Amino acid sequence: MTSDPGPYGMRPVPPHGGTLRGGPLPEASAAALDCLQTGLALLADHHHGRGTHLRLGVRPALRPRPAAPLPTVEASAADRLAEARRLLGLRVSRLHRVRPGSGLPPGPGPYYAVADAYHLPWVPYHGQRHMEHSFVVEYGAGRAVVHDAYLNDTPWGGARPGAWTLPLPRLAALLAGADAALYTLEPVPPEAGPTGTAEEPTGPAAVLRYVGAYRDHPDRAAAHDRLNLEVWLGVRAWRLYALRTGSAEAAGLAERWRRLSERVYLAARRTARGKGEPPGLFEEFTALLLTDPAAGAAPARPAQDGPGTREGRPPAGQGAEGPAERAERAVREALAAVLRLPPGEPADGRPFSSVPGFNSFRMVDILEHVESALGIEVPAGDLTADTLRDAGTLRDLALRHLTAPAGAAGGGR
Repeated sequence: MTSDPGPYGMRPVPPHGGTLRGGPLPEASAAALDCLQTGLALLADHHHGRGTHLRLGVRPALRPRPAAPLPTVEASAADRLAEARRLLGLRVSRLHRVRPGSGLPPGPGPYYAVADAYHLPWVPYHGQRHMEHSFVVEYGAGRAVVHDAYLNDTPWGGARPGAWTLPLPRLAALLAGADAALYTLEPVPPEAGPTGTAEEPTGPAAVLRYVGAYRDHPDRAAAHDRLNLEVWLGVRAWRLYALRTGSAEAAGLAERWRRLSERVYLAARRTARGKGEPPGLFEEFTALLLTDPAAGAAPARPAQDGPGTREGRPPAGQGAEGPAERAERAVREALAAVLRLPPGEPADGRPFSSVPGFNSFRMVDILEHVESALGIEVPAGDLTADTLRDAGTLRDLALRHLTAPAGAAGGGR
C-alpha cells in the first residue's frame, strides 16, 4: 500500500499497530500457511504465546473430498476452525455475518474474519478471483485495524503480510460487500499436544484414484488449473511440517513439491492456450503422495555435465551471430526483462530457484519471452525440470529447437 489512502481510506501501519500480542509471524511461517490458517496463526500467538501457530504443522495426509469438477484437499473455513480448536486451543464462541445494514459486533475484538478475497483491496486477488481469505480485525473510537499475515506470489502480484488502518464505517461497508464472517475465538486448552500428527497416510489405491481423476479429466485446462492449487497446498503443508519438526527429510520433500508446483503452473498456462502438457507430472505427483517423510530428501538429479561443456555454448570469438548466439541473447534478454538481472546473471549452473524474485510465474514469462524472440514453440514433452533448471539448460533447449529441421525437434504434444 502507498501512503495515499485507497478507496476505503486504508493506510499501512506497523504490524503492531493494534493490540495483537504475538506480533507478526516469522516469514518462514507465513510462507508455509494457507490463507485461512494465517488469521488463526495470528490469534493463536496472541492468546497462547508466540510460536503457538506451529502446532498446525502436523504430518500431511491425503484426505480428498468430493467436489465439482474434481476432488480436492482444499480445506474450508469450517475445517480450519475445527483444526484450530483441536491444535491451537481456539474455540468459536460467537459468529457474526456482516450484511448490508447489519453493522459490526461490539469492539474491540480481535475477530477472525473470513471474506471473499475478490472484494479485499489489500490482496492481489482483488477484482481477480473469488476465494475465501482470512485476516484479523480490531476496532474502536471510529477506526479499525486489519492484520493480514498471508505471503504468496500470484499472477496478479505478491501478497505480503501487513497491517492497515481505515475508518470504521468504511470497514463495515467493505466487509458487507465481501460477504464476511467475523468469529470471536476464545482461548481454551488445545486437544492435541505438541507432537499431534495427522492420521496415517492414505493407501496407494486411494492415491491412484485421486491422481487418476486429474490425469483422466477430459478438460485438460480445468484439470491443470485445479491441480495447480492441489500441489501448492502440498508445498505449504510439508513446509509447515518441516518447520514444526525441524526435519531435514520433510524440508527436502517440501522442496520436491515446490519444483513440481513450478511445472504444474507451466502446464496450466500452456493447456489454457490449447497447448500440450509437459510429461511426467502425474507420475511425480503420485510419487510425492506416496513418499514417506523419511525418504523426502531425495536429492535433485545432478547436471549431466558441468558449466561450459554442454552442446550449444557459443564458440569463443565467433564473429557473425549464429544460432547459438541468438539463443544465448534471447535467454539473457528474457532474464533481464523478467527478473531485472544484469547481463551474465545468473551464471550457467546456478539454479533459477536460487535467484531472488524467481517463481513459477516468472518461469512461464521467461519461456514465453524466449519463444517469441526466436520464433519457436517448445513442445510440451521437452519442458522438464532438467531443461528449465538454469540459464545454460534453457539456452540449450532453445538452440535445439532453433536449429532443428521442421518437425524434427522435441517431444510429442
